[in-house]
Amino acid sequence: MTATTISTETAPQAPAPGTKANGTSGKYNPRSYLSDRAKVTEIDGIRGLMACEGPGVVSFQALTWNAGRPNPDTFPFNSITLNLKPPLGLPESSNNMPVSITIEDPDLATALQYAPSAGIPKLREWLADLQAHVHERPRGDYAISVGSGSQDLMFKGFQAVLNPGDPVLLETPMYAGVLPALRILKADYAEVDVDDQGLSAKNLEKVLSEWPADKKRPRVLYTSPIGSNPSGCSASKERKLEVLKVCKKYDVLIFEDDPYYYLAQELIPSYFALEKQVYPEGGHVVRFDSFSKLLSAGMRLGFATGPKEILHAIDVSTAGANLHTSAVSQGVALRLMQYWGIEGFLAHGRAVAKLYTDRRAQFEATAHKYLDGLASWVSPVAGMFLWIDLRPAGIEDSYELIRHEALAKGVLGVPGMAFYPTGRKSSHVRVSFSIVDLEDESDLGFQRLAEAIKDKRKALGLA
Repeated sequence: MTATTISTETAPQAPAPGTKANGTSGKYNPRSYLSDRAKVTEIDGIRGLMACEGPGVVSFQALTWNAGRPNPDTFPFNSITLNLKPPLGLPESSNNMPVSITIEDPDLATALQYAPSAGIPKLREWLADLQAHVHERPRGDYAISVGSGSQDLMFKGFQAVLNPGDPVLLETPMYAGVLPALRILKADYAEVDVDDQGLSAKNLEKVLSEWPADKKRPRVLYTSPIGSNPSGCSASKERKLEVLKVCKKYDVLIFEDDPYYYLAQELIPSYFALEKQVYPEGGHVVRFDSFSKLLSAGMRLGFATGPKEILHAIDVSTAGANLHTSAVSQGVALRLMQYWGIEGFLAHGRAVAKLYTDRRAQFEATAHKYLDGLASWVSPVAGMFLWIDLRPAGIEDSYELIRHEALAKGVLGVPGMAFYPTGRKSSHVRVSFSIVDLEDESDLGFQRLAEAIKDKRKALGLA
């Protein structure tokens, strides 16, 4: 098969097949998880040369001839000034931070020019420090790639590890935004139901132990372990270790989608942090983080952390699709992170978590006021959703309730079927407390939902 060449530049090169990876005996190499497409798609000689640039190297690529970088003198920006809000939760009078911070050269020049496909090096260095601090993983045994939100990185990640028609393990209910990528790949869905503590190791073991011998086995598991959208469940450290052991038994790579990680007031150890307790060599977890819930959803910034071979395949896909994530967005994030530092970033995360925790408590109190006896749910420790189960009212299909009785009453939620890859019937409704008015709107909304549930019970002959 002839190798397809698509450009990237600074991402670490995957070791050749059969060589040692991550200090193992040579039997394990993350490259073995790659799809056929990813194995034969490599860097080309244009953007690939960017990795060779450096002090003392005269680069015609950088200056005039090869890469086609615009002349920075044509960019009509002298600086970018960011006016910061007071720290979340503090009155403006208590703010001792400067009113503004500024992006100037050389960082501005970097932000306005074409960038490496894996992300601006300074930002990736900062993120590596963050991962080492938060997840206690030493720098150097993983790679980091920046993407246009974690959604972008997951899309490319699935392309990197799945061939068309391959089976993939999905915790259910699941974040529905993952499904378009899997549909494009015509993936074969293997659902693993969650319980009140998130992804169930027992259910995962059952699915894998009963897998038909004549059918290709799944080698990738998708899970969103903290404040999951939609279930709101969070997997404990103990639960994650159980799941890791099952994945080791059946040789399954974990995609850890964790956009709500910092929305928990007490951070729970991640799969990425725990994997070396089960896999001493590491390299069996690809972690996806997002800035959308902490800085801005519109900046479209996320980052992936994991084995270099798989991250390299993601970078190659980025190089061929959109060259790189907006360097201006990266530059804004970098300048803010430089100003905050890791402790400042974590303090902001704690403040965001408190905001959502306080909102959840008030929202949930209103839900209890109207729905006790009609519905149940797991009180989330992170995230921004309640996953309301209507089975206490005898209702098995929330879609019919939302489509008819709830709509007639003037209230909407997302029916649970939207969060199952096969669109199967569900008794659940997802509601969000992130921006709804917590006084009048939530009270009226839950009152109307309760009335809709009672009307549905009458229609079903249950009341």
